[in-house]
Amino acid sequence: MVKCIRTGPLVEFGAAWKLFLGLLLSVSLTTGVSGQTVPRPDHVVICVLENHGYWSIVGSPYAPFINGLIGRSALLQEYYALTHPSQPNYIMLYSGDAQGVSDDYLPSGTPWSTPNLGSALLQNGFTFVGYSEDLPGQGALDEVSGGYYRKHSPWVNWQGNGTNQLPIACNQPFSAFPVDYHFLPDVSFVIPTVDHDMHDGTDPQRIQTGDDWVRDHLEAYIDWADQNNSLFILVFDEDDDLSQNHILCLFHGPMVQNGVYGTNGHHHYDLLRTLVDMYDLPDIGASAGAEPIDEIWQQATSTSFNSTPGSNFVLWPNPGMTTQGFEISSASGFRRGDVLIVRDGLSRELYRQTLDTDSKRLQVSSDALALQTGLFFVELWSGGSRLFTSKLVRH
Repeated sequence: MVKCIRTGPLVEFGAAWKLFLGLLLSVSLTTGVSGQTVPRPDHVVICVLENHGYWSIVGSPYAPFINGLIGRSALLQEYYALTHPSQPNYIMLYSGDAQGVSDDYLPSGTPWSTPNLGSALLQNGFTFVGYSEDLPGQGALDEVSGGYYRKHSPWVNWQGNGTNQLPIACNQPFSAFPVDYHFLPDVSFVIPTVDHDMHDGTDPQRIQTGDDWVRDHLEAYIDWADQNNSLFILVFDEDDDLSQNHILCLFHGPMVQNGVYGTNGHHHYDLLRTLVDMYDLPDIGASAGAEPIDEIWQQATSTSFNSTPGSNFVLWPNPGMTTQGFEISSASGFRRGDVLIVRDGLSRELYRQTLDTDSKRLQVSSDALALQTGLFFVELWSGGSRLFTSKLVRH
């Protein structure tokens, strides 16, 4: 019963646990090396939770999964949101500017044409998708739907066909989050509903509900990331309306040096700057003057755009126009009986070709593909094993 878990002795235990963990963290801070090159993971998934301060989560017995994850991640002990309420924080994290928004109401003048993370990634040959739980469908512009609130999904404000705007394929329901994580875009956001992101309800139940949701829906990706050069970032939008705005932010992946980092204060613009540096993007708003989070990495690494899993394959052109086909070349060549498959963003098979001869180059015409614009995945299989997977962006 709720009353049982809120009795005095357990509250005292929680306070004692926080004191113990605070003392532990204070004597085990990892210094890190500032100025390191920010690595480029194969995939980055950023999950944003809601309205809780750092010490509401760190050490909380109601967030066992997140606290367990802290022990095998890089935790930023001094990380801060930029303002209140929620919506401008999301917009600033995504675009380096509040875009004139200072409240949680539906913004005016959208779709905007200002620089933003999603369009910068697309313009530089990378891929981006925002996955929002309870979004009623791809590209939906609803302000509210079930537990989905548009104010928590900032990329929707740039959805359009103009300058710096995003195609509808970048705005997906969480139900489209790939089961095979090789099919994830380069960078994605995951936004739970207000029932699952610690926004709605009362503590401690909403903390426990949010912790359970992250475990149930993202633990498999987190474990997969460890073996597949990929990164998971968990961050809160803001604290519970306090002046400090001190919030949790952690990084988990094989390129991360695990530990607690407290020597440098960071904020949402620094996180955006870190993503900009990962992909060598042009400055996005206030990211130009921000400091990258560069003290948490094991070493500088870099992976190519077409990196999963065979680097000897080249997919060209990418991005391509809808009137173009594409070709894959390989120094090691292709063998008779190899199978080429093209899938959409939901992993549905759209095209299959079985090779009838050995070759070092495989060409596919636009007539054969009949694809629309958006994000697709190209796979090459040989003898029942997948040799190659790459994202294909078509304008």
